[in-house]
Amino acid sequence: MSNRKTKKYSEDLKIKAVEMYLSGNQSYRSVCDEFGIVDKKTLREWVYKVQRGESLADGRGKSKGSGQGRPRTKFSSIEEELAYVKAERDYLKKLYRSRFGEKWGAGD
Repeated sequence: MSNRKTKKYSEDLKIKAVEMYLSGNQSYRSVCDEFGIVDKKTLREWVYKVQRGESLADGRGKSKGSGQGRPRTKFSSIEEELAYVKAERDYLKKLYRSRFGEKWGAGD
């Protein structure tokens, strides 16, 4: 992993740099040199985003959708939760028997 810090650019700077490039008067490299943008690939990505109609706002650290992983199970009643837990227990008993060939707790 790199120890290099990621440079952040303001949205205004991004817009000005993209507009300057799209005016057709300068290359990626010359626009990057003028605005202090480290890599011309960064400017290319901004131009591509603008051409697709996407925002140039910094989206780092923000959630991109629903949470990760399995959604939490919600129950409408205690009885429903109890039935769920019993089914889970029965499944584990069957799994134990299939793996070890004996009843639950008989291996003491």
